[in-house]
Amino acid sequence: MRGFYTTIDLLKTLLQQDINVHTIVHGLKSGMDINKKNIFPLAHLQILSSVADTNFISFTFEVAVLDLRNISKTIVTDKFLQNDNELDNLNTCHAVLNRLITKLKIRNNDKIELNNVPNLTPIIFEEMNLLDGWRCELELIIPNTEINVC
Repeated sequence: MRGFYTTIDLLKTLLQQDINVHTIVHGLKSGMDINKKNIFPLAHLQILSSVADTNFISFTFEVAVLDLRNISKTIVTDKFLQNDNELDNLNTCHAVLNRLITKLKIRNNDKIELNNVPNLTPIIFEEMNLLDGWRCELELIIPNTEINVC
């Protein structure tokens, strides 16, 4: 069964091609930022579900793109911007997901298609780990060519 590997490899490849992504990880959200060698912005992939049909297989992934919040020790002069890079992080991470979604809408050699219109949800200071960014669910479908039913 190559469908899962083919699908996750496409996501990883597209994220690696993005100039703003420096680290790509997968697995549980609780462990995404514990490696001290991670370089931000970071993309996190987590498989949520799959549907196997006779004609296609779908995989739903949660994709999050996050950057580390930097808090300046200088006195706040702009009450809107404050003394951190929260808005910069949100802008950069949104752009990464926007580019990923746009590229997934284009046909590829593996015939993997985006099967939903992703809703991006902001992540702001998640669980006190100083990360900001966006997450979305991507449902990708791939032809089920692995099993031939006679």
